[in-house]
Amino acid sequence: MKIIVVLLWVWVMHSSLYAHSLLMNIFDNEDNTITVMAEFSTGEKAAGALIRLESLVTGEVLYQKRLPLESELTIIIPKEEYQVVLDAGPGHTIVKEGIAPLEGFLKKVKAKNTAKLSQAQKTNNQWSALTTLFFVICIILFLMTIYWSNRNTNRILKQLKAEI
Repeated sequence: MKIIVVLLWVWVMHSSLYAHSLLMNIFDNEDNTITVMAEFSTGEKAAGALIRLESLVTGEVLYQKRLPLESELTIIIPKEEYQVVLDAGPGHTIVKEGIAPLEGFLKKVKAKNTAKLSQAQKTNNQWSALTTLFFVICIILFLMTIYWSNRNTNRILKQLKAEI
């Protein structure tokens, strides 16, 4: 029984430590629209994440909408150069260059001004040495607690049997 509990605990802890990455696909529908699809690397849909089209010419937001439950949006392609930004919260921002319309862009970027534009963000999914040390100490303390609790329980049970 102890082995089953320990294995179950290890499995739960192991599965909760998996990191996830945000993924975005942009498809040209060849009718002056694009379809933006988003999901996490775990397969979970990114419903509610914010999609923005930002002008590379002026830095202004040309389009902004949250992803619906199916995590897919079809958007009319702007007539000026733009970037697609998928923002699903802190550390989960992807930026990709926009696809040109069939007739090409009417406004082109002369000098890229990145001051107003969104930047891609990625979280560092690695633990620092201090975090790892504390985690290992917590596991050791937890296992020691189980050991001492089991030992004391067995001691009390032996005393109770001896009294009967």
